Amino acid sequence: MEVHAHTHTSRKKWTHYFWEFLMLFLAVFCGFLAEYQLEHKIEKDREMIYISNLYEDLKSDTSIYKEYGRTSKEFEARIDSLMRLLRSPGRNAHLDKIYYYARVLTLNTNITYPSQRTFTQMKNSGMLRLISKQRVADNVSTYYLELDEILSQNGFILNMISDYWDEAGNLFDAEVLYRIRVEKKMPDNKNLKLMTEDPVVINKFLVNAQYLYGSRIKQSEAVEVRFQKAIGLMSLIQKEYQLK
Repeated sequence: MEVHAHTHTSRKKWTHYFWEFLMLFLAVFCGFLAEYQLEHKIEKDREMIYISNLYEDLKSDTSIYKEYGRTSKEFEARIDSLMRLLRSPGRNAHLDKIYYYARVLTLNTNITYPSQRTFTQMKNSGMLRLISKQRVADNVSTYYLELDEILSQNGFILNMISDYWDEAGNLFDAEVLYRIRVEKKMPDNKNLKLMTEDPVVINKFLVNAQYLYGSRIKQSEAVEVRFQKAIGLMSLIQKEYQLK
């Protein structure tokens, strides 16, 4: 009778399992590190894109502020002339200028809208966290928060313009005002006249004109402050992010 020897499988040593586990752990860990580095690079790239866009928005703002400052000087000169001529005893000799100044006061830019495109996009998508430079992050938040003053004043100016034209309708010929709007030039002084010589009506118009003047001056002051802050923020971004 044949006797078959039993075969025995050799058992692996615990060190073999340890090395298998270690190699698997290192593979997973290295994969995690690679994914983390990739994610970090993607976020840094996004940060630079957003920062560049913010910088361009600020650059655009400075141009907007400069233009507002320029038109503000024209506005101040014209409203000063309008009030002086309309109050003068010989105003009928200057009705061409009076009509022209009264109409063009609201043709130029009386309101201003700084660009909030990139900031709004970052805020709504939760990407403001990407700004890694704390000083930049703080100054960006402050700058855009303070734009509310300008936006609020825009609404006030629009109300003042509405009141201005309510009174202007009692004093000026609509057809002449329309021609000035279309032709964009001073009308011929022949046959020009005011709708009334009533000093109360004239005074009410000038009161609203000076309220419009005051609201525009306040906005000009706020715009100048924002202009300086935009310049400062652009300089900070250039320094912190080495933008050219």
